Formats: sequence, C-alpha cells, structure tokens
Amino acid sequence: MTGEQEMVEEQRGAMRRALDYVAANLRDEGLSLEAAARFAGYSPFHFHRLFQAWTGETFGRYVRVRRLAGAARELRRTDRDGTRIALDAGYGSQPSFIRSFARMFGTSPRQFRRRDCTVHQPRFAELAARTVAGVVCLTDTSQDRNIAQAWTAFGARWPRIPDKTNEHVCYGLELYEPAAVRRGGSFAYLAGVEVAAAPAAGVEGIVFRTIPGGRYAIFTHIGSTELLGETFDFIYRGWLPASGERLRGLPEGGGFDFERYDGRHKEGDPNAELDIYVPLA
Repeated sequence: MTGEQEMVEEQRGAMRRALDYVAANLRDEGLSLEAAARFAGYSPFHFHRLFQAWTGETFGRYVRVRRLAGAARELRRTDRDGTRIALDAGYGSQPSFIRSFARMFGTSPRQFRRRDCTVHQPRFAELAARTVAGVVCLTDTSQDRNIAQAWTAFGARWPRIPDKTNEHVCYGLELYEPAAVRRGGSFAYLAGVEVAAAPAAGVEGIVFRTIPGGRYAIFTHIGSTELLGETFDFIYRGWLPASGERLRGLPEGGGFDFERYDGRHKEGDPNAELDIYVPLA
C-alpha cells in the first residue's frame, strides 16, 4: 500500500469514527465540530475540511439534517409530544423547529405525523437484466447510515462512469447477506446509474453490478426518503407474508432489492415518488 493509499484509509477510518460519534450523540447538547474533531484525532480546521470533502456537507448542516431526520422518525413511530421532539432535535423553540422541518420535508410536523401512508399497493412486471455502475457503502437497517455519503461520492464520480443509458434515472441497489431471507441487519448499498455494459478493464473507484432479470413487485413510495423504513416494513413485514409470494435471491446467494429514482423524486416534496422493486420467485 502506498503512502497516499494509507492516508486515504486513515481518513476513511477517521470519518467512519466521526459519523458513528455523531449518530451516538445527536441528542447531546455538547455535540460540536470541536468535540467530533477531537474524537476523530484532527484539529477542528482540518477536520471541517475533511468532513465536507467526504460527506459533501458542512458539519453543522449534517448534524441539523440528521437531527431533523430523527425527529421525523419519532413523529411517525411514537406519540411523544412535539415540543419534546423539537428540543431533542436541538431547537430552542417550537416555531424554529416547525420552519426547519417544513423546509426539509415540505410539510409541518403535525401534517407529517398524520399522513396515513407512504406506499401504494404493488404492480407486477417482468424485467430484463441490467447493469448498474456506482459507489458502494456498508450500512444497516437500524439507521441506514452512510447512504447519503455514497450518493455524494457517486455524484463526484459521475463524469467517470462510461456508457450511461439514461442520465435522468438512478438506482439504489441493496445487497443483503447470503444468510438473509429478507431485508434486515447490515447490507451493502450501491448508489448508481444504469450502463450499457461493464467495461473489460473496469474503472477505478466505480463498482459494476448486474441486477438480475425476472418477475418483480413494484411499490411506489410517497414522500421523503427518511420514511423509506416505513415502506420497507410494510413490504417485508406486512405485504409479503400475506401475499403468498416468495422472494427470489441473487444467483450467487443473498437477497436484494432496488430503488429507482426518476423525475418524480425530489427530496423535500411531500408528494415525491420513487419505486422499490422486490424480486419474486
């Protein structure tokens, strides 16, 4: 390993530690850039530059977005008082929380909590196999960590991806452990775009994967990606057991599904839509 590669690996490890530190301390009023920098082992100045380069966001914005995302999940999953949720999200007043929440999710916290559903009943289709190219991260279903970072890295590598078939459609491919029968625990996530074929020589920093053809159930998710967990719960814990359908895995073993993002998806629009494809036997 060269000196440059060692430095990149060191930075990657530091950023992983920093993101884990942020996730574990989101409700702590003492969470700050300085505290995270000390934890990662860098000066605040160098850490801020490094953090923005790896995540595509300033430290302050990253924390605000993660706190608002946590508040959204609390609103949907609990009956906790909205004021307490706002305080836990780091807001000193309910009005400032409501304004920030509406900017991110396109609706007030109260309307967001009352929304009935995030998913339509599925339609079914036979699809041909396709090749996608992009950036892979490891994450988990408890928080879906690192996915935003993968999309940021994907955007930076976009010009290097050859032979894109449609630059207006992107894919989020989820690859589950070989022993997994359904979505759960840790998994690999590929943020990518469809390409005509994987090049023989490959491209540094780009991963190519084939999504198998076959029969799929297609669910349309409505609203923020922060509510994707609700839709996946409906699919795997509700719809699938009652449907009599069986999942189909990858030829080499393990489960998968994928998200398709097109012109209907715009984060912050409460009526934004994306499609989730679940492979069926």
